[in-house]
Amino acid sequence: MTEVRVGVSGLGSIGRQHLTALRAAGATTLYGFDAASATCEAALVAHPDLRLVDSFDALLDSRLDAVVVAVPDHAHLAQLEAAAKAGIAVLVEKPLAPSAAEAATVIDRLGPAGNHCLVGYVLRHNAACLRVAGLLADRAIGEPTSFQVLLGAYGTITVAANRFATPAYGRLYGDYSHEWDYLSWWFGAITAVTAVERTVDVVPHVETPNLVDALLETESGLIGALHIDYVDRRGLRQVSVIGTDGSLTADLGGGTTEVRRTGVDGAQRFADLAPAGVALTRQAAHLLAVARGDEEPRVTLADGLAALQVADALRTSAPTRSWVTVDRHHHPGNRHQHGDVDR
Repeated sequence: MTEVRVGVSGLGSIGRQHLTALRAAGATTLYGFDAASATCEAALVAHPDLRLVDSFDALLDSRLDAVVVAVPDHAHLAQLEAAAKAGIAVLVEKPLAPSAAEAATVIDRLGPAGNHCLVGYVLRHNAACLRVAGLLADRAIGEPTSFQVLLGAYGTITVAANRFATPAYGRLYGDYSHEWDYLSWWFGAITAVTAVERTVDVVPHVETPNLVDALLETESGLIGALHIDYVDRRGLRQVSVIGTDGSLTADLGGGTTEVRRTGVDGAQRFADLAPAGVALTRQAAHLLAVARGDEEPRVTLADGLAALQVADALRTSAPTRSWVTVDRHHHPGNRHQHGDVDR
């Protein structure tokens, strides 16, 4: 078997999930780095054959085929830039950076070296998400006229407690930039937003804010509503789309999609059920394919920047509850065409 060497920087809960996914995707030798010795020890318990190194530079010196950057958000860009300039295929966790301006500066510096980098919007590999993308591309419900998103994710805080230990305003906007990414993938670029936010203390760990409601407008004029929170403990991630010829409802977490077509009795139901971690394994396999040169990044650095631009616009809007135009003056040329579906 040909050796496939992959490194993971940041061995917290998401880093350890990446190690599992990379092994399942075909990585034969795994290297890891984390500045916290206790975190390294926890990673070794789960992955006894993990080869630990004592610095990020040492990780890059390990003749890697690919590297995953899963450190805290503020450190993403420095490690991404170093790995990309070393010629290593990189998967950087979302959000790409704390702000769009910081990300844009690094993307400009990288130039063509950024073409083998991808951002960890794992829902691009989620079966139900792909199902919806395919149905929309096939115009199964005609032209979309509106959408609604409902996301309740308090459970994330309990799974990744260390990441939430330090207070930070507006973390919700970046943590769930997944939504800005897949909505742009399905419907085209988000061009304007208006948002309201609230902080409630009905849960043990309180983020500021922990409830956000927003309206989003796309480049085609489509307007949709979104609710995200760090309060609901059910772990909901649901999307509804109304079109000119019907409607669809998808449970992206549960894997079920229901389509109702105008003039057709009953509903067509799809069950894209998969064990936990499958989407992450698919993403890991995609990273290895990018490293081999067999595939182009499905989620480019420009996509990661676009999601941050939406997050920044929402943060700007919420205090005044005003409509804010999404700042897209920086629009790198490696952005993929919206609507491309890998089925």
